[in-house]
Amino acid sequence: MRNFRCIVCLFFFAASAQAEDAQPQATDILASTVEKAAAFGDARFAFSVDFWSEQNGEELALRLRFDPSKASGEQWSLLDVSIDDLSKDQKKAFKQFQKSETPDDALVYDTLEDELGDLVLVEETEAVAVFIGPVVSDDLPEDVLEMTITLNKAEGFVEQIDVRSKKPFKPMPVAKIKSMNQSQIYAAPNGDGVALLQASEGAANGKAMFKSFTTQSRQRYFEIERIDPPESPAADSE
Repeated sequence: MRNFRCIVCLFFFAASAQAEDAQPQATDILASTVEKAAAFGDARFAFSVDFWSEQNGEELALRLRFDPSKASGEQWSLLDVSIDDLSKDQKKAFKQFQKSETPDDALVYDTLEDELGDLVLVEETEAVAVFIGPVVSDDLPEDVLEMTITLNKAEGFVEQIDVRSKKPFKPMPVAKIKSMNQSQIYAAPNGDGVALLQASEGAANGKAMFKSFTTQSRQRYFEIERIDPPESPAADSE
């Protein structure tokens, strides 16, 4: 029995040593890919999106195009239909989209740079590494959301980010979220480019303005195109 305990101890310490050796490698790859994404933090992108949502049994779908090179108020446009073809709820949703002038910020995970210090490596294979950590936000109570990051080690990019609630919380005084989850899927970088968001989906339930709600949504992004900033006017020749 004493020999068995020794073998168990040796196995435990060997496994711990391997985990310690593996963690810096996966952590370094993650830090490198987030650093690369941060270099694209100020980049602007045009994109198309298929948006679908359901709230309390009512479905809504839109296909939209966003182009940051256009003037404010004209950056969002409808694909396939005109605004006259939309239902009342679709028109209301479209107007909400029009208020957002930097939605392309969500295409790049450059903000993960602020989260790296709190992430813990929980699983690793030759292909992927999985990290878990808290979502820290000044707009949310402490320790209510948990983030899981799946790193594609071979290609050097984050392929999925999942966020889930750990307990009910109030994002604002008139609303309470009982539970929520969200998943974001990214595509591998193209050449020297950056990994970009390809799909997002989420679900939540709770109460808002004293009324219960359940909601889920899906977005699929396509025809993503980087928009270069306009060139500065050439200086007047003397």
